[in-house]
Amino acid sequence: MEKRGISKLDLKRRNRMQILRVIRESGPISRVDVASALEITRAAVTIITNEMIEEGVLVEIGEAPVNTEKLQKGRRKILIDINVNSRFALGATVDEKEVSVGLTNLNSEILDKSSMIIDERTTSKDIINYIIKTSNEMIDNSCLTKEKVLGLGVGVVPSMWGKLKIFYKDGVLDFSNFIDKLKSGLDFDIHCGNAIGLMALANNDFRVQNGYQTNQAFICNGNQVNLAVVNKNELSSDYISYTSTIEKYIVAPDGKQYEGYPNGSVKAELSRTAMLNAFYDIYSKEKTPVLYELTEGDKSQINTDNVFMALMRGEEAVKNLVDSLIAKYAVLINNLSISHFAKKIVLHNFKLNEKQFDYVKREMIHLISEEIADRVVLSKLDGKNNFLGGCSLIIQDNFYVRGGMQ
Repeated sequence: MEKRGISKLDLKRRNRMQILRVIRESGPISRVDVASALEITRAAVTIITNEMIEEGVLVEIGEAPVNTEKLQKGRRKILIDINVNSRFALGATVDEKEVSVGLTNLNSEILDKSSMIIDERTTSKDIINYIIKTSNEMIDNSCLTKEKVLGLGVGVVPSMWGKLKIFYKDGVLDFSNFIDKLKSGLDFDIHCGNAIGLMALANNDFRVQNGYQTNQAFICNGNQVNLAVVNKNELSSDYISYTSTIEKYIVAPDGKQYEGYPNGSVKAELSRTAMLNAFYDIYSKEKTPVLYELTEGDKSQINTDNVFMALMRGEEAVKNLVDSLIAKYAVLINNLSISHFAKKIVLHNFKLNEKQFDYVKREMIHLISEEIADRVVLSKLDGKNNFLGGCSLIIQDNFYVRGGMQ
């Protein structure tokens, strides 16, 4: 009978992967504490980590701080950490308005970045050529060898899949055609995924907080509203591909209609198009004179800044509509925080400045508990940093999952 089991190479990779996970989640840590967390011998951890230090994957950063209340005899603990400059990652994200490309180290510290505005006239060839050209330029400008580059991670938002010939095959997103075109001009590994989940990972804080990992719900606003959930530092499998299912959530029973969706759905009430249409419905020189003045009588100039300026100047119709939209988002956020045990709700692409966000939070506190409203934060990625989602993918796949092995 043929015997099957895990190979020595696979075992080595798994052990290294587990050690990297502990260090990633705990920060600078001693070998003793790594051994304790993984329930393996200190000797085994020492052998593995010493090899990783020789390779440059890990680095010793000095002795642990002294706890004066618990002085220990013998040698003090030496802390180890991931050498964030041992490898580098290229990332790209294609969304409805922009293609962003960037280069980072393992800690997602940005070394270079670039972006290109796109519209309905931009072709898939234009997008692919820009990613190829910019990626190669960044590698050359940084004087990086191929061995130092993990590869390129690319995230594409669902609304752009059709344009780039990305479709489902046997229930799974098939990026093969897109990857083949990128490989025609790039000489390194390329991984692709749903940009929503990848940006959620890029926003995630992998460090364990008070002994546990924080669940996160990531809401991406646009013509299509998308949701991704990070559960204990892992992207929930339910949201790897089908991130637009959030659009069927009901936020206003018996609310607006949208074909194929329940009445009062997120799609009908909270997509960017739906919210703009709500402002168009009240927009006039008579009903909204302040907003009319700010936009010079052109409703196409209605944006977040003009809306909040009108609100702050006492435009009652605008305030009532804004508060109504916030109330619907409060319903959505309350449901997400409870159904996914989410301790953090990240809002991405909402284009709110600090004062505007403070207003939103204050209104939410009146509608839902302060404890849940405090979970809401703005995404740390702005439009030109969306590429960090792609960087997160290639770092996860080609560094952490491989245990830092090439």
